[in-house]
Amino acid sequence: MDRIITEVRIFPKENLGKTLAFANITIMDQFVVKNLRIVKGDKGIFIGMPSNKKKNGEYVDIFFPITQDARNDITRVIVDKYNEYLVSQGLEKEEPQLD
Repeated sequence: MDRIITEVRIFPKENLGKTLAFANITIMDQFVVKNLRIVKGDKGIFIGMPSNKKKNGEYVDIFFPITQDARNDITRVIVDKYNEYLVSQGLEKEEPQLD
């Protein structure tokens, strides 16, 4: 997945509850996916996919991996980048929640 995801940008946030940051990923230097959420869950960090709110109030993902391996790869790449940020701030690394 490292060759497929060619860039990761992290945007740390404060006071957003369990949302720690947002991330943008670039795929193969040709396609950008914005607003992936880095979320602190009970079992570690997980990545919330970008979504739109439907008229009935339900949210539907507009970008999502098809396989669990792809989801885990995306999670690892984003959490690694987020951990680089944490270390640069003198903070402890977080563990990803992988299934």
